[in-house]
Amino acid sequence: MIEMLHRRRGRRVPVPTAVCATLLLACVSAPQTATAQQQDSWRDAISNFFSSSSSGAESGSRGATPSHVYQAVQDLIAEINVLRDELGVYDYPPEAELQDDRAAIHAYVKSLEVLTKVSAVQRRFGVPAAPVGQIPFKEIDSADVLANVAYILEEIRKIKSEMVITQEVEPAPLTGGKTASSVYKSLADASFLLDGLRGRPLTPDDMFRSAGYVLDEMELIAAKLRVPLNLELPVVNGAKRPVDVAQQVLRATYKVINLQTRLGMDASGVPSLTLVRVTPSEVYDATNMLLAEMARIKLHLDINVPRDDNATEPRGMRPEDAFAAVLVIVRNLDLMSEAAMS
Repeated sequence: MIEMLHRRRGRRVPVPTAVCATLLLACVSAPQTATAQQQDSWRDAISNFFSSSSSGAESGSRGATPSHVYQAVQDLIAEINVLRDELGVYDYPPEAELQDDRAAIHAYVKSLEVLTKVSAVQRRFGVPAAPVGQIPFKEIDSADVLANVAYILEEIRKIKSEMVITQEVEPAPLTGGKTASSVYKSLADASFLLDGLRGRPLTPDDMFRSAGYVLDEMELIAAKLRVPLNLELPVVNGAKRPVDVAQQVLRATYKVINLQTRLGMDASGVPSLTLVRVTPSEVYDATNMLLAEMARIKLHLDINVPRDDNATEPRGMRPEDAFAAVLVIVRNLDLMSEAAMS
């Protein structure tokens, strides 16, 4: 989709390679694209987490709660800190802010972000990289998020094993009363900690990639609604900053929620986004929330089709490129909302 946009502009810009196959999660039915090997890996991951955690295997039979997911993320953060200490990473990553409006699907998308970074760390250190999937075609709950976090834990421990790091972490205790927002914040903290291991923070390349994912999902929704998309890339005058991109992402968020209402859905609330000292990481986060809302619309419209993940990785993107891509999202959300009312 983004590649097509830049061809219309008269230049071809590389676009994102999304990741391999849709994740199969323990405790849920498997997508058809998951391999038997992947199924075994995720089942083993969730089983290993419950057998090693202080909550015990019995907790798994009762069903995962946000508190169980939070507990697993604390184990994940501890393992990341072991790697940081062993590899001499001494940066001071920011601490994520608690967002009160997060749901399980938002936490799931954040876990995919974390998994993407773990995969990048694996490639950096010559460890076979974990596949990263898309949001499954189902209602996402805590069990799905927990299975993904358990899988990430297994992948982090593979890095330790390959690098002969033997330090063990003390399993985190189970603390009650946690919410999806608590889980989301902890995953965001883990994501910041991984930047030092992968060697860089997020950049406009990442902003551009995430906007491309949203546009690819919109293409599937537009086909269902029989709406022709307008892919003409707008002219962007002057230099743009991440805060300018964030403004347009917030604008798009209001529009996607309006579309949900017009489609008769239980619309999400608008996530809070403070437009002060905005970084590419915050833009990436906000755009991923758009991706989560697109997944909700796909499920509502019974679109059981993954987006096309065959493009190439973006390189050398500028904030202006991400700004233009988000403007295309905004424009086409208007077209889809008009179609939903007819």
